[in-house]
Amino acid sequence: MKHLVIDITAHGFGHIAQTAAVLNALDCTNTRLTIRSCAAEEVLRERIHHPFTRIHHQQDAGMLMHDALRVDVTASMNWYEHFHATYAARKAQAAHELEQLQPDLLFANVPYLSLDAAGEIGIPSVALCSLNWADVFHAYCGHLPGAGKIREAVLHAYAQASVFLQPTPSMDMHPSLQTQTIAPIAAIGTPQRTLLQEKTGASEHTRFVLVALGGLGMDYPLDNWPYLPGILWIFPDNALTQSRADFIPASLIGLDYVDLLASSDVVMTKTGYGTQTEAVVNQVPALCISRPGWPEEPNLPRWHQQQGEVLFSDWRTIQTGAFAQQILALLEMPWEKPLVLPTGASEAAALLERMN
Repeated sequence: MKHLVIDITAHGFGHIAQTAAVLNALDCTNTRLTIRSCAAEEVLRERIHHPFTRIHHQQDAGMLMHDALRVDVTASMNWYEHFHATYAARKAQAAHELEQLQPDLLFANVPYLSLDAAGEIGIPSVALCSLNWADVFHAYCGHLPGAGKIREAVLHAYAQASVFLQPTPSMDMHPSLQTQTIAPIAAIGTPQRTLLQEKTGASEHTRFVLVALGGLGMDYPLDNWPYLPGILWIFPDNALTQSRADFIPASLIGLDYVDLLASSDVVMTKTGYGTQTEAVVNQVPALCISRPGWPEEPNLPRWHQQQGEVLFSDWRTIQTGAFAQQILALLEMPWEKPLVLPTGASEAAALLERMN
């Protein structure tokens, strides 16, 4: 059997979502999968439908965050300085670990250390992501002493990949990378409105707003959250620090995330590939919280506006609760955009099968 090793960064849920969609499109009849990540195993197994061996493994930190919206620039720079102070030894260790696994192909989304190690020992590799850490790091830390040398090392690592697949819409990337644009990668859910009504005791006229700002913790301003008659808000369980009749923990519904999204009338999210593309392909209107300075802006919001129904807000507006009118407008907004087919996963899977 062929052996495919998959490295997934744990910086946000979107990396898992992109990778899982590609792996699920693979014919694994004659391929065994080893997944290396420090993401929670239950999340990986919920999304990835093929059997796989999981190795708890962290190769990068992406960017260190204050919360789901704000990068901690100082902590991020400190992490990269520490990591790259012994980079040669880390790369040698990563190469040794790959040699022990003996993969036929490495697939990364989108840690760079193992790509660098694979290039060192002649293992073919493919990178896939809507962003890369070299350019994200540069956007936040490029002005700091020593950042230029670190960025060059990260770019060199990424350049070892035979191809860097960019699912639409991706951030602009450094020209040294062997990029190839593919269609969007996003999961299509199965709407289950009747289940939502049964689990919540809601009527058929109730509207559901899914609050989905990503896996990193946020201090939700629940004291100022608007009350809108006939609307239930579905939150991540850990966000509900107080109870209210119209606040629903996601676990009460018991649906996979993408089915929950597809069953909702509106989703609240932030600039980020996973939920924005899934909102478009499932034709769910979105209220998107902007992330000034995040390198996926403006490409991702622009694409979302072109392909879906979306309004934009900022965190200060959310904190004051002054977004109620935007939610009401989205609930009345007809979907007038053509269906977007997320064929990027099958395109990427076909390339992996040719190379593996």
